Parts: sequence; C-alpha cells; structure tokens
Amino acid sequence: MVALAFAIAIAAAVGLVVAALVLRGNDGAAPSAPTPAIDLDAIPQDGTLLGSPNAGVTLIEYADLQCPACRIYTAAVLPSIVTEYVRPGRLKAEFRGIAFIGPDSEKAARFVYAAGAQDRLWHLQDALYRNQDGENSGWVTDDLVRELAMQIPGLDVDRLFTDAEGAHVKTMVEDTAAQADAAEVRGTPSFAIQVGNEEPKLLELGISSEELFAALDDALVG
Repeated sequence: MVALAFAIAIAAAVGLVVAALVLRGNDGAAPSAPTPAIDLDAIPQDGTLLGSPNAGVTLIEYADLQCPACRIYTAAVLPSIVTEYVRPGRLKAEFRGIAFIGPDSEKAARFVYAAGAQDRLWHLQDALYRNQDGENSGWVTDDLVRELAMQIPGLDVDRLFTDAEGAHVKTMVEDTAAQADAAEVRGTPSFAIQVGNEEPKLLELGISSEELFAALDDALVG
C-alpha cells in the first residue's frame, strides 16, 4: 500500500504534482532522472544510516523502492532534510526498505542493503528511485543494478551482487519486515522519529512535509 495522501501533500507543497502524480506514463512509470536528487558528498554513512553517529535524533523511513510516493519524497523533501538537518549533524536518517508492492520491491531492497555493507546504501537507493519503472514490471534487473552501481564511486559491484544473495542481507530484509509489522506500518513512505535510545514514535500516515519538518524540530528541541 502506498501513502498517496502523503505524495499529494508533498507534491502540492513543492509544485511537483504534474511530474509525480499526473503526468506518469502509460505504464505508471515516471520519467527517469539522470541527476542524483541528494548531495551525499562528505556525509557519513554506516549501513542503513546517513549522518553523524553523534546525532541524538533519528528519522526512520519505511520505504518501498517501487513506491511512487517514496520516489517523490526522496526527490522533493529528503534533499531539504539532508541540507537542513543531516549535513549539519543535527539528526541522522535511517532507511528501512520493505516489500509492500511485490517481487521487484524485495529485490531492490536486497541490493540497497547490500550496498549498505559498503556504506553506499543512500547512493543506490537514490539511483533506483531515479530509474523507477512500472510496479512489478520486472524493472529491477541485474543489468540495471549493475549499470547504476558502476556509477557509484567506491562501490565494489561484484561484492554488491554477492552480498545481495547472502544470509546477512536476507536477515535484514526479514527483520525490517518484522519491525514494520510491529510498528503497525500500513503504507509507504511511513516515518518514525527516535530520540536517543527511546522507542521510535511512528508518525501519522499521510503526514504533510510541513508537519514532518515540525515534528523534527519538536524532537530536536525536546
């Protein structure tokens, strides 16, 4: 299930309705984007985490790499979060990939988790979103992943493919699905905010970008 209300709220806020939700192709796919949405240069990555390990607040995103609303969030909202909160060390972001939509979702999640083993998860998830195609159309091919991975500096492509089929990545996919079930995640993207070692608090599904920023500011103040 995809949180289309969230997609609409984001798109309206940044003027991207036509690009994201109206002018999608006949197969349901948005046009590919050649330029990375996020400047990740010099931002620490550690597995699924992006940002300073000393940041006391974590923004957790449950996402499906086939989800159109997740693509919109990554293109339209995440860059501002990275610029205003992550790069200055105020918070870190955590990616939790789940497979709500189908087989391509799980395959994509395995590859981004495998990229995380080399601290390149955020590079590959951005690249996959930029090349997102019709849901369950078989678009997450080995050839596509290899092509995108070869463009990511520091990513060992052969290791990526080996790790994607390994037991560790399989466990990560299963554990994330269990976390999503326990948190009662009902759509993507869904967000939770964790302050220190406290239990993460799941935000309302369909939250607007303004409400998300306000929730982050409250967590940082509190």
